[in-house]
Amino acid sequence: MGHTSTLYESATYWLDDVLTTVDGDVLLTSPYLSAEVCKRLAEAASRSSARWTLITTMDPSAVANGFLSVRGLHQLLDSGVTVRHVNRLHAKCFVVGSRAMLGSANLTGAGLGTVANQNRELGIEVAADRVEQVRETINSWPSHTIDRSNLDELLEASRGLTKQAVSMPDDELDSLSALHLAEKLLTDARDPDRSLWLKLEYGEPALDGWRQDSWFASPKKGKPGFRSGDLVVICAKDTHDCYAVVEVTEDPEFQPQSYIDLMEERTEEVDRWPWINRTIPRLVPKRLMELKLTELGVSGQGLQNGHVRLGFDQFTAGVRALARLASG
Repeated sequence: MGHTSTLYESATYWLDDVLTTVDGDVLLTSPYLSAEVCKRLAEAASRSSARWTLITTMDPSAVANGFLSVRGLHQLLDSGVTVRHVNRLHAKCFVVGSRAMLGSANLTGAGLGTVANQNRELGIEVAADRVEQVRETINSWPSHTIDRSNLDELLEASRGLTKQAVSMPDDELDSLSALHLAEKLLTDARDPDRSLWLKLEYGEPALDGWRQDSWFASPKKGKPGFRSGDLVVICAKDTHDCYAVVEVTEDPEFQPQSYIDLMEERTEEVDRWPWINRTIPRLVPKRLMELKLTELGVSGQGLQNGHVRLGFDQFTAGVRALARLASG
């Protein structure tokens, strides 16, 4: 008779049980890993004749923030565990032979409940007749095997995130350059002298235009609140696609001559949108990223003037989503 589903508030009790009597191959998924848990798993793998596979995500920002232990991954490789990378991994699942658990806990002390400041987690044991389905699903995810050189690259990339970020590259953003730009943006966003905004723009998303020095216009209802140094998420008015982040380089100007000259055949627009702010690119992917206005917690009703201030949490969500999507 198979195991029935059982609820666990601490996954460590379940792991302690199943790792003492491993009756088949082990397959673990966890985006975050701590060194002490990796050591514990490595010791168990060394004593076991089963095949062990750990699936995680090689995320430099997770390493830089202390959520993913490169040393621990080395220990797992030393013990014969196969380590694989899956992009955008979020699942936490532990399959040990004929038993499996699904839950919220990462393979960290806080997640498993083995440290004083433990997280509040829940996990449920999978019914015995569904364990193979879980294993097959995980094995179907696109992945690639990680070796020691990959771990060295991961560690170096994480160190690089603490350095001054590079400027907007001329070519396609890769995973590292997108993370660099995002980390620098979020550092700048913490500056109390900067404000964070979302700005609607008419027409199709013009990514190429925002990848160079540019400008945006505001209505004549009064001088807008944008100031030099402010950070602005650009959003297409018609489709609600948020697709670029720029920095304001000058305080608002009222109908500057360069703007009048550029819009000489559209004088009505100059009168309707007389205030100009000049910008430089900060994070502008080459292609549309499908990040919608609602994902930042902003409604169209709050944008009567074409712009709205963002909270730090909203701005962070947008920046991290653009960086993730650009590098995914």
